[in-house]
Amino acid sequence: MKKIDRLMQELGFKQNAPDSVKEAFIKHLVKATTGVNIMTPSEKKEIEANPERVVVIQSSQQLSFDFIEETRPRSGKSSKKAM
Repeated sequence: MKKIDRLMQELGFKQNAPDSVKEAFIKHLVKATTGVNIMTPSEKKEIEANPERVVVIQSSQQLSFDFIEETRPRSGKSSKKAM
């Protein structure tokens, strides 16, 4: 198996690229291959620094919409002309 830094180099990532770009790529690879959503070190640091900004969703809810079909009056144009 190859190490992640070797894979990144082979894919053309610059060694001095921002860590956030590297983290996002690795996060995408993990999500695409395993279906697991992980938190990057940058995300963890952001949460630790600003815990008040974290929103916890208790449970998922089904959205429902009540679409009411409106009847619109037809345009007043008529194919018959008055003579």
